[in-house]
Amino acid sequence: MSRVIILAVALAMLSAPAAARSKAAEYLVAEQIAEGCGGPGQIDPGAVIERDLTGDGKADLIISHEGMNCGNGKRSSFCGAQVCSVLIYIRREALLVLAREMLGAGVTVSGGAIHMSAHGGKQGTIKWNGREFR
Repeated sequence: MSRVIILAVALAMLSAPAAARSKAAEYLVAEQIAEGCGGPGQIDPGAVIERDLTGDGKADLIISHEGMNCGNGKRSSFCGAQVCSVLIYIRREALLVLAREMLGAGVTVSGGAIHMSAHGGKQGTIKWNGREFR
């Protein structure tokens, strides 16, 4: 009986909807999919990170083209063989403003820092220094 309950809980977790995004984030994600795919496509929820990156208490945004799947079965046109465009937006009032665009893969955020791989698999970290990401 406990196996059935565990299975039911696991299936419920897998079918749970992705975390809700702000309207500004949804707009920018749709814009990037249209640009990267040249038409319809989808993005893996893990490739969209909405979190306070600047310490001001407001959710900022990271969009990684690595997580895009285009309707034509291809990757985003902003991806190369190893890395893809990663866009970092900071919140200014109700708007999200592009603060930095770089190439990377495997983007994660922890401890207020953005971690990703560069060409050749070299690991890198960038962090907000009060004025910009470095």
